[in-house]
Amino acid sequence: MTSDNMLIDPWPLLRNSALGLNDCALRVVVHGRSNGVVPECLCSLMTDLQGQRLAPVQLQALTSNHRPPLLDGPLLLIPLLLWPGAHTRHDIPAIRQHLSSAGVRVTTIPFLGAWPLWWKLVASTLQNQLEHSDVLVHHPLHSGVADRFLVMLAESLNFPLLPFDRWSEHQALHPHARPLPLALAPNRMTEALGRTEGLPSLLEHSLISQGLLNLLVALP
Repeated sequence: MTSDNMLIDPWPLLRNSALGLNDCALRVVVHGRSNGVVPECLCSLMTDLQGQRLAPVQLQALTSNHRPPLLDGPLLLIPLLLWPGAHTRHDIPAIRQHLSSAGVRVTTIPFLGAWPLWWKLVASTLQNQLEHSDVLVHHPLHSGVADRFLVMLAESLNFPLLPFDRWSEHQALHPHARPLPLALAPNRMTEALGRTEGLPSLLEHSLISQGLLNLLVALP
């Protein structure tokens, strides 16, 4: 985030709520890779985040059966998920329910893809790297709510979006197109696109990683 952005409190509703949130523990939920492996860029982000917060920072991968230990005191549940898919709509509420049933006072933050400042950060970082023929490639999503979300996102980023399952077709018609994966961290999609000289995942851009860290550090 730029210095101008950091003059804006990104969490005014949380700070002004009646929940008494102050130096909350954080439970950060990520997708993860097979067998619960978390990419290094996400592990590094969590290490830096813990180093700048007084309360514990926990990391939970949806692909792992491991659950972080329960903690005393209020907890902010933070889904670092880009899309309003099944993980956001089903897995996150299930985690919240588990925590609440165990007596944890938990507040769920909207998923990362719903943060306007996040996409502003992404757009401002990538605008000087994108060329006219580039395409922003995203994980395929079911129609419905996701359609409206993608329309708004394309307008916000001012660049065409394409689901990964249509990239090969697009590349055949536009052989000079370069894909930019809208993936938070390296995954199978970024690896496949990397073979066509695609750009790296979002958190592999230092400015985006630092900007997200700033947003997370600013939480109550």
